[in-house]
Amino acid sequence: MRNFLMSAMALTAVLVIPGVASADDVADRNQAISLCRAEVQAQAGADATVRLDQVRVRPRAVRVELDLWRDGQLQNVRCDVSRGRDQLTIASISPALQTASLTR
Repeated sequence: MRNFLMSAMALTAVLVIPGVASADDVADRNQAISLCRAEVQAQAGADATVRLDQVRVRPRAVRVELDLWRDGQLQNVRCDVSRGRDQLTIASISPALQTASLTR
């Protein structure tokens, strides 16, 4: 009976601890998507459409890949976000985006 109790407690600990750690991953993932989407939209201009393609969460970074539709053209954009202690910051966006300029 004692072995059963110890096994049950160990199994519970193994199942609960990864769930706690992944809660930060989900929050960071969602925040990274919002940061990248807003920055790409701001750099691309109001006429562009930005859609999420995929996200990869790593211990020190989140990589967000977005599809940017502008003037009927698709461009794949990669946004790397660093995971600091207190906040997330955009480390890089590639390729570099330029807002379309009007010439008169």
